Amino acid sequence: MKIGVIGGGSIGLLISAYLSDGHEVTIYVRRQEQKQVINEYGIRLAHQREPLSVSALLTEELAKEDCLFICVKQFQVANITPLFNKHQSPIIFLQNGMGHVDLLRDIQAQVFLGIVEHGARKINDHTVAHTGKGGIRIASYNGDRSLLEMMVSKWDRPDFPIELEDDWLSMLGKKLVVNAVINPLTALFGVPNGDIITNPYISTIALELCREAADVLGLDFSEQWNHVKEIASNTKENMSSMWKDIEEGRQTENEAISGYLLHHANHDIPFTQFAYNSIKALRLKKELMD
Repeated sequence: MKIGVIGGGSIGLLISAYLSDGHEVTIYVRRQEQKQVINEYGIRLAHQREPLSVSALLTEELAKEDCLFICVKQFQVANITPLFNKHQSPIIFLQNGMGHVDLLRDIQAQVFLGIVEHGARKINDHTVAHTGKGGIRIASYNGDRSLLEMMVSKWDRPDFPIELEDDWLSMLGKKLVVNAVINPLTALFGVPNGDIITNPYISTIALELCREAADVLGLDFSEQWNHVKEIASNTKENMSSMWKDIEEGRQTENEAISGYLLHHANHDIPFTQFAYNSIKALRLKKELMD
């Protein structure tokens, strides 16, 4: 298949690398420098010696593809949706949070939604470390289920599993709970994911964040708390995306995660409000220091 991956961050590089084995992959990036280095050197997985053959183009050079994986940050989705009017390829969105769902109604192409459970760290413009083995789960938003089944059968592989889900809303909700717990706490305390369960004081806060998120989304708390602990354990050495964004002075996905829960709650959720305000404060502190 001809696969387009929009976004040259850690997840975009990771997906491009693995899918390049057996498929013709083009990664679409924002900067000419990254385009040039990928076209010259390919994409390299940090644990492998040989680079993988992947083409790179700028985002505005989007060409016809059999499908598109959207791997940009949540807050960047609105900027690229006009590109999809040019080509009607099936689109798979892989964002944290749920804020992007409201932007999908006007897209004419078949849309699928997914979550990424891998850990990945971008080392440079063409190298990515696969820091936590997980999977990708995809469900149909308005697309043909049989088409999705066909595509997943071509992509799925033992070392990079891709699975079908029936209910996109439940799937995204469960991932949102994980993000609402792990992301702000790891950023606030400057700790890897595993500290969510190994540090008893952080764990106490994490449990309450999980309880609030599960309540807002209508999910079973005990089931979600076990899921959060499982993810934290499986990615215990990882630096969360929100912590990395804070450290590197980038915009976070705070609005699409804690902000989404605050917007949809019909009662006070004080732990989530604290997490939301804390990330805002850290971001402002970083801006003032810079």
